[in-house]
Amino acid sequence: MVHVGIDLVEVARARRLAQRFGRRKLSRIFTQRELDYAYSSLRMRDQRLAARLAAKEAFIKAWGAPIPMRSIEVVPRDGPPVIHYAGQEYPLSLSHTREIAVAVTVWGPTDEGLPPPPLIR
Repeated sequence: MVHVGIDLVEVARARRLAQRFGRRKLSRIFTQRELDYAYSSLRMRDQRLAARLAAKEAFIKAWGAPIPMRSIEVVPRDGPPVIHYAGQEYPLSLSHTREIAVAVTVWGPTDEGLPPPPLIR
């Protein structure tokens, strides 16, 4: 079975979250490493937060069951970023403009070592 998740987030939504709740309350959604990365460039902060929020929502859709957002971490690397969840890495693609961020995650039986998501009945 192939697992696919995609999500779009308006950058304005991330901006409102950052302005309304501040970094401390955002730590309920994002890991410290994600916040450090987003806030390392105030010019790009909102796009980076929106892309990470889209990635978390896309991953939850692909997983097929509720997961606490903070337990999903988007990790930048040389090359494409990955999602860390439950000790595993999952493939991820992110993109954004000034207005919209999008994330896609796809994995399947050819991705060695990745545990399958729980079956929902």
